[in-house]
Amino acid sequence: MLDTQNAKAKTVDMTSFNIAKIRRDFPILSLRINSKPLIYLDNAATTQKPRVVLDKLNQFYKLSNANVHRGAHSLSNTATTAFEAARDCVAEFINAPNSHEIIWCKGTTEAINLVAHSLGSYHLQQGDCVLVSVSEHHANIVPWQQIALARGASVIPIALNADLSIDQDDYARLLQQHRPKIVALGHVSNALGIIHPIADMIARAKAIGAITFIDGAQAVGHLSVDVQQLGCDFYSFSSHKCFGPTGIGVLWGKTQLLEKMPVWQSGGEMISKVSFSGTHFNTLPFKFEAGTPPIADAIGFAAAINYLNCLDRAAASAHEQQLIQQMHDALTLIPLLTLYSPRDSNAGVISFTVKGLHHQDIAALLDQEGIALRSGHHCAMPLMESLNIEGTLRASISFYNTGQEIDTFIVALKQCIELLTQHEKDTTNPSNNLETTDEYPYPPSQDIISTLCDANSWQQRFAYLLRLAELLPAPPSTLICEQYQLQQCESGVWIKPVIIDQELRYIAWSDARIMRGLLVLIISCQEIAMKDSNAFLEQVKLNQYLSPSRTNGVQAIIAAMHSA
Repeated sequence: MLDTQNAKAKTVDMTSFNIAKIRRDFPILSLRINSKPLIYLDNAATTQKPRVVLDKLNQFYKLSNANVHRGAHSLSNTATTAFEAARDCVAEFINAPNSHEIIWCKGTTEAINLVAHSLGSYHLQQGDCVLVSVSEHHANIVPWQQIALARGASVIPIALNADLSIDQDDYARLLQQHRPKIVALGHVSNALGIIHPIADMIARAKAIGAITFIDGAQAVGHLSVDVQQLGCDFYSFSSHKCFGPTGIGVLWGKTQLLEKMPVWQSGGEMISKVSFSGTHFNTLPFKFEAGTPPIADAIGFAAAINYLNCLDRAAASAHEQQLIQQMHDALTLIPLLTLYSPRDSNAGVISFTVKGLHHQDIAALLDQEGIALRSGHHCAMPLMESLNIEGTLRASISFYNTGQEIDTFIVALKQCIELLTQHEKDTTNPSNNLETTDEYPYPPSQDIISTLCDANSWQQRFAYLLRLAELLPAPPSTLICEQYQLQQCESGVWIKPVIIDQELRYIAWSDARIMRGLLVLIISCQEIAMKDSNAFLEQVKLNQYLSPSRTNGVQAIIAAMHSA
């Protein structure tokens, strides 16, 4: 983890950082995916879990499983002690002044919703505004939009510089022009890895009287966080991005604000007295923790924090910076590749695109090589819109990654690009006569089904889908419009029914090559596919390999054909 605000690696003694030993602490890293060693470069989505966390979860359920608080038996007392010790552990981890300021949530998203709806319900008035940056995760935009809509307020974005850092001049202008009641910022951009100058931005917001909320989900796995030093009013983060269990996160807030805020969710635990004449609510932190809490997950999270605290964090920071610079330098040399992430002041994320290729096609091919990374908009659609792109490939590292993994990734990426560009169809001169042609260039349905069924591996089926994609004619100019686009697909998919010689046919296109192959498959086998899409995918042995977004795309295509 980086132990500085600007993430610049210092000269450190690396002799204590034994990467082989650290990797042995994470059982999943020994997996093979598609017969290849797993190279996990999706740490910005979730981090892997060390054995001590897995053991602690197992130990709790085996030896001390009970509900916490108010229990009169030994198991409950044991569970309560461990649960509250976990709260103390988190408070120390971020240097919170008081443990009662640590509120357990499902994750960062719920923490933001809690503050937006509780604080916003009285703090935001008609005409007020909330400032966020263009590069925020949806979780730090949508909750503020919802409460602003309810209160007659607005959410105003801070512009980005050409290097995609937050424009500090625009920030200063908006602070003075709008005098926002709340400033909500990400500590680190989840899509870009950029570490924002958050301490300075907090101070400038406080100077005009704004309450500050920091989304630290992407920071805690890499940065040492001190909420008192930062000076913010609220800070939130998720366990699963910090080597702990999923389903739990933390909201830290200043006592005076948390005490003033009305309850959000209600039920058991968050009350002190209930009667039909009225209900009185519990004190902090329980006031905001309705129902049975995630007991085992809190204890597991504490185990993750203790694991991190045992690492040489300066050495881990230097190792991460070395990896991210190695990857950045190698990607810079690849033709037609555009980088959106900086080499320095980067918390382990590199986003990029390759001209003419869809990010999902590249990600799917990399998966065949055992390389896990993320493709898409990364829950940052306003950022992607500002860049005039649909999404990126995002490779994100952690301290358990290695230089050899980066080298292997770069080699595989180059091979994927070569494969996808080798037969990529030129779409700059679209056909305009497809709606009247008698030619229907697809193989018979039974030939397609037989080829997919006879394939010995997913790799062979994937290669065949790419070959089918080459058969899809370039789209007519009238097709690529909102009227024919399927909104349920993550990649762009367009389909239009046409009557040719009194027969219903379809012209279709996708900006992702694998989806073009699936379009040919579905159109050719429409009679079978339209009867039962899930059974059809199972028949051609694609059901267990297609991602949920791809499966949703297939279903959306079939639904569009049904409605024709």
